[in-house]
Amino acid sequence: MNETNSKIETKIVPSIHNTFSLEAYLKTADDASLGNQNIKCNTYKLDGEFINSHQYTTDDEGKFEVSFDSDNDLKIELIFEGSEEYEKTELTTFFLKESEEEKKRIEEEEKQKELEAKRLAEEKEKEEKALKRQQNKERKAKLLEEYNNNQNYLQTTGDDNVAIELRNVSLSFKIGNDKIDNLKEYVIRTLKRNKEKKTIFKATDDVSFKIYKGEKVGLIGYNGAGKSTLLKIISGVYSPDEGDVIINGNIAPLLSLGAGFDKNYSGRENIFLNGAILGYDEKFLKEKYDEILEFSELGDFINLAVKNYSSGMLSKLGFSIATIVDPDILILDEVLGVGDITFRKKSKEKLKSLMESNTTVLLVSHSIPEIRSICDKAIWIEKGKVREIGEVNYICDKYTKEAKNASKEKTKKLKPQRF
Repeated sequence: MNETNSKIETKIVPSIHNTFSLEAYLKTADDASLGNQNIKCNTYKLDGEFINSHQYTTDDEGKFEVSFDSDNDLKIELIFEGSEEYEKTELTTFFLKESEEEKKRIEEEEKQKELEAKRLAEEKEKEEKALKRQQNKERKAKLLEEYNNNQNYLQTTGDDNVAIELRNVSLSFKIGNDKIDNLKEYVIRTLKRNKEKKTIFKATDDVSFKIYKGEKVGLIGYNGAGKSTLLKIISGVYSPDEGDVIINGNIAPLLSLGAGFDKNYSGRENIFLNGAILGYDEKFLKEKYDEILEFSELGDFINLAVKNYSSGMLSKLGFSIATIVDPDILILDEVLGVGDITFRKKSKEKLKSLMESNTTVLLVSHSIPEIRSICDKAIWIEKGKVREIGEVNYICDKYTKEAKNASKEKTKKLKPQRF
């Protein structure tokens, strides 16, 4: 028999544990089955070391099966005696199918490795956080020491170095409880003397503090504490009922931007009106008019009545007028982000340039990170009184801690009760 053009087709048949079967078919080149033929099977390790050799005979369909039971991956060599010489197929490598137990073991090992890696990562994260907390603590301690040393020095410089001083300042408002919405009703109830008595609300109560020249001070406190009222007293908008307010230097108050504008006047006319309110004379405003217009980015809109302006346009104009000079004292009440994104960037750069100079800054903001980044000193106002004054991080830490505890208490009270 001479079948020199024969071929062997093989496929692996998976089994369990470390066993598998090799199912092979001996065929001619034109796919005709070759039955009752001898096949030699040589087995090697992957490194080429010979293991053993067996001989098999194909059935009538040219099929034969070889079963292996090994703990190692193998290379199988099948040889068909189709002539006087053996014709070898290429060495074929078969990898054993992992047993279910082996799979579970490997999966468990991988799981343990992942858990260990996660544990190490968490430990590293904890160590990094602990190190960061320690460094932050040391940084705050250093800033507090520098602040105390600086305050001790400033107290020796005398009153000439004081920018703002409040001495026992108090201001009250009368709040009416009557719902009188027209003059006729007001006159009738006045004549009949049946109007309800007005409630006295004390907005600030015996407030005293000093702010030295060049200091950056933040006012913090809950809504209604009296922060904005204090700024208006310092700016001269309100006159206190009691106490003294001493100001050394010119003030640029950025309170409610656009407040004091006459809505029936054009933007140009309001530059002179608002500038006069801020204490600028007409000659100065005429000299600075082009600069104000350019910074405000209003262009031809400057000739329109401001009642047609959007809130952003009003803010732009108000900011441009208020910051036209480099003031000795800059007062800010939640106005660090005015106008659109382009103008906001420009306004922040302008404020930054003012703050980097020796300008004294007094800032009210509910953004504690903003207070920390800008200020070196904080005044905590509570119910119209000064609760505490000190280094900004020290005061802000105490304030945020108390605010969190207060929020937790309020949340507990809001929880629904079961009946």
